[in-house]
Amino acid sequence: MLAGLFPAVVMSGFKPVKVLKGFSNMKLFSRMGLRKSLLVAQFTFSLIFILSVIVVYNQLQLFLKADHGFNMENKIVVQLSNTSAATLKTELLKHSNIESVSAASHIPAAGTSNSRSFKRSLDDQDWTGINTFSVDEDYLKNIEVELVAGNFYSVEAGELNKNHLVISEKTVEALHFESAADAVGQEVIQQQDSSHFTIIGVVKNYNHQLLMEQMAPLALIYDPSDYQLLQVKYAGNFKDAGAAIEQAWTQINPTMKLDYKDFYGEVHKIYDIFFGDLVSILGVISFLAILISCLGLLGMATYTTETRIKEVSIRKVLGSSNGSLVYLLSKGFFIVILLAILIAVPVAYFANTLWLEKLAYHVTVDFYVIGSGIVLLLLFATLTIGSQTWRAVFVNPVDNLKNE
Repeated sequence: MLAGLFPAVVMSGFKPVKVLKGFSNMKLFSRMGLRKSLLVAQFTFSLIFILSVIVVYNQLQLFLKADHGFNMENKIVVQLSNTSAATLKTELLKHSNIESVSAASHIPAAGTSNSRSFKRSLDDQDWTGINTFSVDEDYLKNIEVELVAGNFYSVEAGELNKNHLVISEKTVEALHFESAADAVGQEVIQQQDSSHFTIIGVVKNYNHQLLMEQMAPLALIYDPSDYQLLQVKYAGNFKDAGAAIEQAWTQINPTMKLDYKDFYGEVHKIYDIFFGDLVSILGVISFLAILISCLGLLGMATYTTETRIKEVSIRKVLGSSNGSLVYLLSKGFFIVILLAILIAVPVAYFANTLWLEKLAYHVTVDFYVIGSGIVLLLLFATLTIGSQTWRAVFVNPVDNLKNE
């Protein structure tokens, strides 16, 4: 409504005598200040969105390709659904393409974790919050994480495993032990029930949380009552491994529905949901923004070309080259684009840097990102302007000057 009302108001303000007297020479908004300002604003927003899409996409790729410190290839997650972990594990290991099976409370680095608080002595003033995973004796073998000091849980230890604790190097620091070796054999107290745990081993740090967060202290606890899933490492392809899992499940739970998924996909699901969707949304917005901007630029380029067609014809008769005519018609528009770039780049840089710094692992808004966005914007602008200015240089001067 506003777009239609604006020209109507302008046209209704013309004086008929002046309009009819010089109709052929009449130019609307010859200085085009308002339209240029709107174009600068449109291209500024377009470039901001383009740069933001590139940044979010790069951040998503960082998350998807990052080394978490554990192996997630050729693994399947099987939800237990009240099934005995030990029974299903035994059945799965009968298949030749199943290399190892481990029970756990939840998937590492997938956005879920439990937490407990510990302290070395009741005399210590503060409790230390530690993320916990309930795991079995094959967990380290399954995810291929190095044991730095001490030992891991074993089948031979049996129920004694419940009184033991395996911690990460980060936890060694959090509990103020001098070293990993110094922590082995020490006791810690759990806040929940004041029970005592003996540290039997220390594992190498790995990203058990989302990469948006700083690496936190970790404790691996032996608690079979907390197992929710099995991590199945397989040889060969996913389809054959899935068939083996289905066969083993049918032997134990023929009437229950089996739920299994790719381990890698489950770890990265939250990144795909959040950043993947954000890339799509910003991509659509960027496309619409650049489309609207280019339509406005096309209108201005067409208007300018038509109003200067006689000037172009005269210059051509006087010997101007095609390149100089294209430059003459387009330089004003590229100044508009340059202004948009000068405004958009710092705004996009600071806006994206602001949210990136909230993430523990993040990309940067570097010259490659900024350069890619600018090149993309200039490409669209050049095609839009060029479609009109290049057409103007091929006009026949005779057709435009024969009535003069």
